[in-house]
Amino acid sequence: MSIKTGEPLSSSSQELLQLEDQYSVGGFAPTPGFIVSGKGSTLIDVDGKEIIDFVTMFSATNIGHGHPKLIEAVVDTMRKGTYLQSPAKDLCQRFGYDKVTAMVSGAEAADTACKIARKWGITHKGISPEDVLVLGTSDNYHGLTSGIWPIMNPGSQAGYAAFNKTVTNRHPRTGELLRYGHVEDFEAVLSEFHGRVCAVIMECIHGKLPTFEEEIQFATGVRKLCKKYNILFISDEIRMGCAKTGKFLCSDWMGPENKPDMITLGKSITGGAFPASYVLGNNEAMSLVHAFQTGGTFTMAPAAIAATSAALKIYDEEKLAEKAFAIEAKWKETTSKWNYPWIKFVTSRGADMSIATEAKYGTVTPRRIARLAWQKGLFIYPTKAAIRVHMALTISDEELEKGLKILTNVMDEIESYGEIPGSIHPSDEDKNGGY
Repeated sequence: MSIKTGEPLSSSSQELLQLEDQYSVGGFAPTPGFIVSGKGSTLIDVDGKEIIDFVTMFSATNIGHGHPKLIEAVVDTMRKGTYLQSPAKDLCQRFGYDKVTAMVSGAEAADTACKIARKWGITHKGISPEDVLVLGTSDNYHGLTSGIWPIMNPGSQAGYAAFNKTVTNRHPRTGELLRYGHVEDFEAVLSEFHGRVCAVIMECIHGKLPTFEEEIQFATGVRKLCKKYNILFISDEIRMGCAKTGKFLCSDWMGPENKPDMITLGKSITGGAFPASYVLGNNEAMSLVHAFQTGGTFTMAPAAIAATSAALKIYDEEKLAEKAFAIEAKWKETTSKWNYPWIKFVTSRGADMSIATEAKYGTVTPRRIARLAWQKGLFIYPTKAAIRVHMALTISDEELEKGLKILTNVMDEIESYGEIPGSIHPSDEDKNGGY
């Protein structure tokens, strides 16, 4: 078998990478590739090349890039400086909760939900402030602010002294990680510490387990334990995104009898057009919040309100939750023909997919696959042990077909490649793992 070499990075990409290395820190590791524009699910990179978007800003652009109705609503509002009516009533009535508080980023929403839950635990459950706990689970992503970062898998938090004794995804006595997919871990910790626990927060559907049924059963099992022990169940709906799984909320898959006590919304709730996030819950918890206890300069900003209202209207009018099933069917048809030894399993949750890879299989790694895909015209996102694929619910049949053909071609050829420029990044040594 002849060894191929990937295309060299263009001079424009190299220059931008150098600028990024010199002046920027943080963020998420680049593929690398640099995008200058996008329409629907087709991006244009810095070299004028078309790239099919199978990332969608981690679900923020679930309705695609530059949706005309969304752009019109936001731009018109910003031009006029119009202060629109708060969407609080519409959000509460739509999702069946009593009250909502608005934030800007998803991390703020998750942090705020935990903050409100702690006050509920202190006020209604009688937990002392020194003992109150919010529990999370492994392999979930809630954000990188100091308040919520400690609830995620151990990574770089210690170097920032980002400790929070009131939120943890570990057993308080043994220090054992509370594993995603293992109800027995929560049965053990709650049977012993339920008196101290005010809430459990999790992404109900995450694509980390081989089958959808396993994830639904896990989330439902933990939710039932919360009911048993009088603990709030918080569903973080931010990363999975509105309508992405075929139901508007991923927690809807648990059934109305297992409705979460609180939910967080963000990213796709505005179609990615303007940052906004929301925490919704019932009066017993939400009525504890008073003025100057949540909020921020850009919460309920006019553009955020306009984007929220317009995006929700688009989801409904274009029946995008139903489109998720059609996308999933095409994905399953394509991947059912795959037979690659470096793939452990392939998942689909509507239009949200994951390709779990074997940790060590020759030179085949998620990052090398992602870089070769970009070279061939497809944007996918690599993590340590998987490739994340997120498709916009508005993706055209042509874009979907083109993207899937490129992905299959990459899988067919990846073993024949030696050097793939841009496939190694310093972040590969980071233990956090990203999305």
